[in-house]
Amino acid sequence: MKNRNKKIYSSWPAGGQAHNQKSGRHPGQRLALACFLGALLIIASLSCAVNPVTQKREFMLLSPSDELSLGQQTNTEIIGMYGVYQDAALNEYISTVGQKLVSVSHQPDLPFNFQIMDSPVVNAFAVPGGYVYVTRGILAYLNDEAELAGTMGHEIGHVAARHSAQLYTRAQAAQIGLSIGAAMSKTVQKFAGLAEAGLNVLFLSFSRDHERQADDLGVLYSSKAGYEGDHLANMFVTLEKLNPSSGKDGLPTWLSTHPNPPNRIEAVKKAAADWKAANPGAVAAVNRDQYLRKLDGLVFGDDPRQGYVDGQVFYHPGLKFQFPVPAGWKVNNTASQVQIISAKEDAAMILTLASEKTPDEAAQVFVDSNKASVLSSELKTVNGFETRKLKFALKTEEGNLAGLANFIKKDDRVMMFLGYSLESQFNSYSEAISATLNGFKALADQTKINVKPERIKIIKADRTDSLANILKPYSFNADKQKQIAIMNAMELSDKVGAGTLLKIITK
Repeated sequence: MKNRNKKIYSSWPAGGQAHNQKSGRHPGQRLALACFLGALLIIASLSCAVNPVTQKREFMLLSPSDELSLGQQTNTEIIGMYGVYQDAALNEYISTVGQKLVSVSHQPDLPFNFQIMDSPVVNAFAVPGGYVYVTRGILAYLNDEAELAGTMGHEIGHVAARHSAQLYTRAQAAQIGLSIGAAMSKTVQKFAGLAEAGLNVLFLSFSRDHERQADDLGVLYSSKAGYEGDHLANMFVTLEKLNPSSGKDGLPTWLSTHPNPPNRIEAVKKAAADWKAANPGAVAAVNRDQYLRKLDGLVFGDDPRQGYVDGQVFYHPGLKFQFPVPAGWKVNNTASQVQIISAKEDAAMILTLASEKTPDEAAQVFVDSNKASVLSSELKTVNGFETRKLKFALKTEEGNLAGLANFIKKDDRVMMFLGYSLESQFNSYSEAISATLNGFKALADQTKINVKPERIKIIKADRTDSLANILKPYSFNADKQKQIAIMNAMELSDKVGAGTLLKIITK
């Protein structure tokens, strides 16, 4: 949290008029079926579009202008939820590489936008309309500009081939909706402010065919832009070693949204070799040192300045507050809110900034916008803060909910802290929720405030030696040494030449 303001099915009648003996269908059924098929034909005739990559016509419910609108909406939500990494020079560098790739892509006239997400999760992703994102987490594990270009070219390929639009079309055509998975139920989405077709795009998983095509396009675009195309394979080798998990901000990982096709690494290398053979003498840059120098000082891992858990307490150094976290509950800390989810994922608490000026105003907006029933309400001072406390109930499509909400006046802000579950389960969670909400208090401990994130530091090997020996003076423990080796796409036993640039982790 940053410091800033149905499945389709037929329901034919079981009785009534006699069925047509030849077809076995009721006349009304045949009429309905004819109308249904006619509607599908009309939709198909109006919704077929030429894919920019394959040049084949395909069924599509999103027009190019729809994709742009969805992308703009999603981009706003992504930035609000996860935040942009604040390094203008690094963002400009990423954008420059990205635009080189766009110029040789199948959609060079699409206004692509490239940004670095302030997340430690190892991922890159794209949404319709040309919005491409890389996390600072994945940047830390790439080792040259060619690898970056291949990774970004892969994401540009998803956009150019309209993969997200295809997934969206299939979901809408089947009326299955878009779901973000077990860790974020619809009830959590409701209060977390996730849009039905916005951020949910991030949690759609591409098919292996999509991935294979995006890999081929990543190789093609990076090669045409003047990079060594087979370096995309290096990123996949690193991912296999890393096997990254989802971050504490809830952002999905690469492998959760990019399923691994068989023989992926070999296929990428073959595609690159085939392109080289067809284009002898083409420029094939790597730019390792140039890329690594751009990473010097990059925040690595979770940034505690934006909030962190130590023991069973969540601390926010920037906004100077803390609160207890129930044992076994998972904390997702995003740029706009803190989400605390029960072990069984059947209860949740959310802390976020309200836009209203007073606790009473914020409480009223919450009640009105959610059509909540107020079971009790009182204005109290809790740990020195003016607080409007509510006990509420509300009806949703998923069932009746019950919960508690504290609207807390802190400095010139109002913070909304609420916890809820299904009404039938609330009694088993009410004590833990109450303890957490009422445990919100000011943070004054300077040792908890003055925390620093880990950062990447670029060093130069002063001699030819094994990576393990080069790292010895830094006294890294065994786990950290292994992590640094993976970051550098090496083994600890590998020989490192004198003058070689390396990434290490420091504070």
